[in-house]
Order: sequence, then structure tokens, then C-alpha cells
Amino acid sequence: MNNMKQKGSILIADTQFLTTEALRSLLTEDGYQVTTVSARAELLEYLQKHEVSLIVTDYILFDFRSINDLRELGELHDGSPILVISNSVNQMQIKELNNAGIRNIALKTDDRIELLQAVKTALKGKKAYSGSVLDILLKQDGPAEDACLLTTSEIEIVRLISTGLTTKEIAVKKHVSFHTVMTHRKNIFRKLGVSSSPELMMFAIKAGLIDNIEYHI
Repeated sequence: MNNMKQKGSILIADTQFLTTEALRSLLTEDGYQVTTVSARAELLEYLQKHEVSLIVTDYILFDFRSINDLRELGELHDGSPILVISNSVNQMQIKELNNAGIRNIALKTDDRIELLQAVKTALKGKKAYSGSVLDILLKQDGPAEDACLLTTSEIEIVRLISTGLTTKEIAVKKHVSFHTVMTHRKNIFRKLGVSSSPELMMFAIKAGLIDNIEYHI
């Protein structure tokens, strides 16, 4: 691997052609060296051969297996900062990204100045939230705020419940005991103040934990 990290070298990992080309044009115009990839395998292959100053990606759309992939990228590749730029994000997604060590987030709807500022701040190793993301963080009311009480494991349980899996099936999938899953369920119901799975699913949809299309009755 090349031991010299290029100053201002940015790797864009995104599946949307127009977004990728727009970001490439914006960053190149501002003096950065830009490379793009459109798949996880391509991303990992590139990082095995090159070092970059910043990774810019849309975690929601890119083919990451889980949010842990982002954490591993930050740990394995010389601590290169990661800037997530997505179409939309909610409080729970911001919390999950923070738990994974990602504290640089912007939206594709942000203007040129906001996006460039997020890039510059992330490159300095500082926390970079665009104004629109900060607005989302400051909204401390409703289901999204209550959902912040859940741990990462509990959020995963909620999402598995939404796919129609039984408690036994969830235990098998997560390689834990039936009792462990039941304990998670009880804690989730207690924290959110719900008393049934349908009520939990409605809460999860309102809080942005799952989409309507993910909920299987």
C-alpha cells in the first residue's frame, strides 16, 4: 500500500450516477483529487491499494452489509474520516451512525457552501453536521425522541420483528438464546410504553425505525 497519503484525496462511494458526478465536479472544482466507486467490493479493493484523506458515501443506498461496515472502514484504513451524505436521515439513523463512530453527516439537498464546509471540517478531523442535520437533531419531541432510548441491539430486534420473524426465529438468526430475545422484547415494550407487536410496529414507523413497506403483518 502506498504510504504517502495524498493531500485532499477523496473517495466517493455512491450508487447514484448523477449524485456521484455532481459531487465529483463540485470537489474537483474546489481543488480536491477525486475517485469514485459504485459497489462495496470495488470500495474495498481500492482501499487495499490506495490511501485517501476522506471517504464520502451514502450509507443508506450503498451496498454495505450493516452499519458495522462503516465502523470497520474507519478502524482499518488508517483512520480516514468518513462523511455520510444521504438523501434523508432521521434522529435514529444519526444516533446509529454516531454509535458507529461516524460524526460527519450532510444531506444531498444541502447547498454548495454547506457541502464544501462539511468536507473541509471532516478532513480536519472535526465533527461535521450540516445545518439541515443539526435541525433534525434539535427536534426533541415525539416518537423519535422516545426511540433514542433503545440500544443498537434493541433497534435490530424491532427491525427483525417488523419482517415477521418469531421470537424463536430471531434468536436463531442472532445466535442468542430465546430468553435473551424475550428480555430484549420486554425492555423495548417497557421503554416505549407499548403493549403489543402491532402497536410497536406503528411506533417504529412513526419514529423512522422502519418503513411501511418493511412491516409484514
